[in-house]
Amino acid sequence: MLLRLGPLPTLVVSSANVAREVLQLQDHAFANRPALAIPRRLLYGCTDIAFAPHGAYWHGVCKIVVPHLLIPARVRAYRGVREEVVELVRKVEQQAHEGDVVVWSSELLSGFSKDVNGKIMLGCLKKMPSFNI
Repeated sequence: MLLRLGPLPTLVVSSANVAREVLQLQDHAFANRPALAIPRRLLYGCTDIAFAPHGAYWHGVCKIVVPHLLIPARVRAYRGVREEVVELVRKVEQQAHEGDVVVWSSELLSGFSKDVNGKIMLGCLKKMPSFNI
């Protein structure tokens, strides 16, 4: 499915086979991110993992960071956030089934961020394990 988020076309992958195709076979075509001025100025020339251009530098950073981010304790700690994402997707799906042509993402994302922050403030999310780098 192709969505338009503002001026940018956005590909939505909704099946495991297509995800495998995109992530393994067509990785080079979908890997680059746009070079934005604000991250370039604030994030040391886009040298962080989220905004770095796809290439040797990005692969090197991933080899260092991913083993620390994807440890089982850290993944379990994000369970509450994943539940909120499922609820957000359910609301978008519900609006689409009701025949709404436009989904008011600002309202949905505002509610999502309030729910996630509320869970954090009330301690409903498990304590994150600290980095041991």
